[in-house]
Amino acid sequence: MATSTVQADAKFLRRIFLGLVFLTLVTGGLAGLTTVQAMTGSAASCASSCE
Repeated sequence: MATSTVQADAKFLRRIFLGLVFLTLVTGGLAGLTTVQAMTGSAASCASSCE
């Protein structure tokens, strides 16, 4: 019985960990995009959105 709860806990923790990693990657990517757009100015954002 103890091993099954340990396995369930490991699966649950792994799911939380993967979710956190995914969230970090997404927010990091979005922050990087906005930073690049702000640094390069409105020309880059127009080039990407006007196509």
